[in-house]
Amino acid sequence: MSEIVDWLRLLQESKTEEFNEWRMANIFEKIDLSGKDLSGKNLSGAYLNGIKCNGANLSNCNLQKANFAQSEVMDSNLENADLTDAIFLYGNLKNTNLANANLSGTNFMWSDMRNCDLSGAKFRKTVLVEAKLQNAKLSSLENQSVYLKFAKME
Repeated sequence: MSEIVDWLRLLQESKTEEFNEWRMANIFEKIDLSGKDLSGKNLSGAYLNGIKCNGANLSNCNLQKANFAQSEVMDSNLENADLTDAIFLYGNLKNTNLANANLSGTNFMWSDMRNCDLSGAKFRKTVLVEAKLQNAKLSSLENQSVYLKFAKME
């Protein structure tokens, strides 16, 4: 049980480099951040691929260049988070609040983003190729730099 406390403590203390070292040494360890409150933390560059993170509070977090590939981040709060250049390939983000988040350069290719709140989010070179966006709350994408090829909007 102490290993779980150690990696969680590293994230809570924004010690991303140490967390990533632990993560690489324990790549098959299942990480579950469901229901955790990490709001306002600096987790930039964190290797969070394959994690379960349902109902978590990551609002106002610095998640620049974080890797969430193949992660489950449903019903979570990422409002005002900075997700610049983050990776969410094959991510499950259903019902997640991304309002006013910075999604510049974020890659959501093949992600499930149904029912997400993306109102007021900043899009610049954001990749939404083949993303499922049905019932997502989107501000106008007019004049935005977004790659939407084969995205499912309805």
